[in-house]
Amino acid sequence: MMLTKIEFGQPLFKNQVLFEFKDEEIIIRDATQAFSISTPSEYYQEIAQLLRLLQVGGFSLEQLSEACPEIQEEIPELLANFDKRGLLIETQNKVAAAGMSGSQFYRELWRFLERLKLQFTSSPFFGKMADGTITKNQLMGYALESYHVTHLCPKLLAPALANYESNRVDKLLQEFFASELHHDRLIDKSLKSVGITDEQIQKMQPLPSTFAICSSLAMFAKQHPLSFKAALMLFEQDEPLFHEFFKKQSEALELPRDFYQPILLHAGINEDGGHEDITGVLLAEISYISPSEQLIVKKNMANLMELIVLRSYEIVDYYGNQNNVVPRCFVYK
Repeated sequence: MMLTKIEFGQPLFKNQVLFEFKDEEIIIRDATQAFSISTPSEYYQEIAQLLRLLQVGGFSLEQLSEACPEIQEEIPELLANFDKRGLLIETQNKVAAAGMSGSQFYRELWRFLERLKLQFTSSPFFGKMADGTITKNQLMGYALESYHVTHLCPKLLAPALANYESNRVDKLLQEFFASELHHDRLIDKSLKSVGITDEQIQKMQPLPSTFAICSSLAMFAKQHPLSFKAALMLFEQDEPLFHEFFKKQSEALELPRDFYQPILLHAGINEDGGHEDITGVLLAEISYISPSEQLIVKKNMANLMELIVLRSYEIVDYYGNQNNVVPRCFVYK
């Protein structure tokens, strides 16, 4: 094995280091360069995990090796390669080492997520809408996958209601839970406008990344309420440009108004209901968050953000293939 000297105690990717996840490789680029690293299927998840941890920072070589045991012997060489290309800096721990209030952490988390977004390439789904190459099935695929999230949302939220913190937090969560009920009926209208039947809606299966997103939210709600509260901000932010392009391309492809209007209405409900502030409101009720809890939340948000990006790729790939079953109703023999 090659002996490599590690110059960093806790390496961290610089801002604007972007990833593009392919089947057997991951392309890494910044403003001046692009290169790929081979990712055999048996090591793909651990290599992706290593990249996520380097996005978050704050982990020593020993900790990185413990988190990614299958590739621990390759980690020093990978880090040396990243360093040689000028992609790494040392994690600054002066701020991260301190505990803070929930309101302070909300601001820190918002900045962290904005930096994290810069490290991913732009959504291929959004890109295809912007340049007019999106297909009718891909737009329908977005609605189909959105249905799964909105339909399962109340069930995913439910475990969070069992974690009593205070009467105020209970009331906030109950109100949020009630506000999310029946949002799937809007997406249901979209699907039926393009010929999707009730029977198909009941039987259709989500893409792997959609299922993983829902599973992550359910796990956070049950096992780590702080991560659950943080995750809500990823789903409740308004994206006016996205929905503008969605409407434009739906009309260009002659999809009915009843297809795109309920999706726009659902986005408007989230905006008008103040849902984009729910994370800030919930975190404001927490007087102290330890450094270790902050790190856990950031790791979980990096994982969730990657799944959201991956879902965009999967929607484009699956629903862009005319040989695939749409909706995803499978007959098992």
